[in-house]
Amino acid sequence: MGKVVKWLLKTVASLLVIALIAMSYLLIAMDPNDLKPEIKAAAASQGLELSLKGNLSWQFLPQIGVVVEKVEFAHRTVASGKIEELRLSVSWTELLIIGLSSGLSSDQVPAGSIAISNATILLAELVPNTFPIQLKRFNANVNNFSLSGDRFSVEASAQVFSGLTLDLDAALALQIDTNTGVIENLTVSDLEASVDGMELRGQFVTGNNFATAQGSLSSNRFDLKHLVKTIGMSFPLVKLPNMASKEALTAVSWNSSFNTDMNGFSTFNTQLDIDSQVLTIASKVDHSINNLYMRVSGEQFDISGYLAAESNSREKNGALFAPLAVPFALWLGRSQMELTLAKLKLPDAEASNIYVNLFGNQKVMRLSSFNSDIFGGQVNATGRLDIRSITPSFDLQTSLSHIDLEEALQAMADSDDITGLLSLEASIQSAGNNSDDIIQELRGRGEISIVDPAYAAINAEEMFCNAAALFGSGDSRDSWSQGTQFETLTGSYQLGEGKLSFNDLKTSTGNLAIAARGSVKLAQQRFSLVADTRVNGSTTSASGCSVNKRLQNRSLPFVCSGSIEQGGKTSCKPDDKLIKDLLKGSVYEQLGEQLFATPVTTDGGEKQTDPLKRLFKGIIEKNLR
Repeated sequence: MGKVVKWLLKTVASLLVIALIAMSYLLIAMDPNDLKPEIKAAAASQGLELSLKGNLSWQFLPQIGVVVEKVEFAHRTVASGKIEELRLSVSWTELLIIGLSSGLSSDQVPAGSIAISNATILLAELVPNTFPIQLKRFNANVNNFSLSGDRFSVEASAQVFSGLTLDLDAALALQIDTNTGVIENLTVSDLEASVDGMELRGQFVTGNNFATAQGSLSSNRFDLKHLVKTIGMSFPLVKLPNMASKEALTAVSWNSSFNTDMNGFSTFNTQLDIDSQVLTIASKVDHSINNLYMRVSGEQFDISGYLAAESNSREKNGALFAPLAVPFALWLGRSQMELTLAKLKLPDAEASNIYVNLFGNQKVMRLSSFNSDIFGGQVNATGRLDIRSITPSFDLQTSLSHIDLEEALQAMADSDDITGLLSLEASIQSAGNNSDDIIQELRGRGEISIVDPAYAAINAEEMFCNAAALFGSGDSRDSWSQGTQFETLTGSYQLGEGKLSFNDLKTSTGNLAIAARGSVKLAQQRFSLVADTRVNGSTTSASGCSVNKRLQNRSLPFVCSGSIEQGGKTSCKPDDKLIKDLLKGSVYEQLGEQLFATPVTTDGGEKQTDPLKRLFKGIIEKNLR
């Protein structure tokens, strides 16, 4: 029995050797370059255009195959490019099985290997309106390649985006309809890829020529700032402004699951970790009408480090709205984004209960709702941003209610001179690419009210009493409290030509009624104000100074000016012209009284009857208190 088995093995081995020798002879005798027309025709039937400018030659070890030099190709739905050298091979065993069988059917391709050297490939857009991706110095090795759904391995490397090195290692299973060239199914598992410090892992399955896909991907922690900077060398639109913190966006990671159907509906669920701050992003796409819906939510986010650095020059911040153009470049359809955030930390403040609802369409953003609690009050706003032209424009309708001015001004202007609860209605418009242009082009109007306002820089009653002393008013107290507590202030304002103008501000303190008008130069942060004060009574308040009858129920204007910056100087003084007129009348009146006065005897027994001396002595004493 053993002799029979041994004889059978020798017989099979002999037949294999004879078959291999026969096939080798045929291959050696055949010039592969003669097959170029047939190869091009076969490729064209699959939608692939080939240009075979180089030489074709046989390879025999370790597998039998063909080496093709200088290949140019183009496929409408996959890719196009140039390949310096392409090696296609199958094992001798596969070839022997095919040779001994009845032949290769139209839906069978033998398993083999593919090696690509020094190729340049431009990938077709899998998603409409995305950036095209070009692979340079592309090298790949595919082992046990199969088109019948069997698993095979892929190792590849390339340079993308101005020199970034991309490395990829994965296991694939591929099924192609050999009649139409359509990829019926592609399974990618054990995916490991890296580019510029970002490493990706995951698996996914696609079908119907990439029209559908399901799977998940995740990344390590990587430096997004460095990655964007490198990509920006190829795409200038993709850039980040200089941020307050050097550590901002240097530790980013994400994981995402997706289920897509390019002919129907797609969903994406992503958890994004930005420097240990987690945001959850749920996206839905209706491809039939090109609609994108995105919901972003989080518990807490500190935005302080991501704001523009104070050292940025105007030139660096020139394109103020440029980052907002990026989503439109990626998605040209209609979009909606909802943002909910429990807490947002600012450099010197904290906002909570934030809700934003934003719509986009053809480079026009519409803010349908913005709500937030901040500085002890609430902010609500709607608006519109149009970036279709080279000069973006916007309009904004906003309301503030019960904003604590002490908190707000300490945070925004490093000032604590003004306190009270601010409520405001505003409608404003502007256009420009930088803050200076936007301030200059601001237009709008609104209503304002401040409950329990107080101004620490000036005591309005003391200021009035010192001025009234020039007109013969009675004595007032020797010391005054710092600042002024006012009654509720109301008024309206307008924006234009770089100024914030007030026309009818009204308030009061004690028996003083105050009506003011003025303006603030926004860029220079300087203000000027004319405040008409009127005393309704014989004294400024219960503990204030008495007021000459000539000043009662009469407006006495004060001119105030100064800087709204922290430490800025402020001055308020009575209107010069009116004071001269009133003082002139007062001098004449007092002089007439003194002319008929009875001479006064001094302590030394000397009689003093000079009325001018007595008049000016009284004025000087009242104003030097």
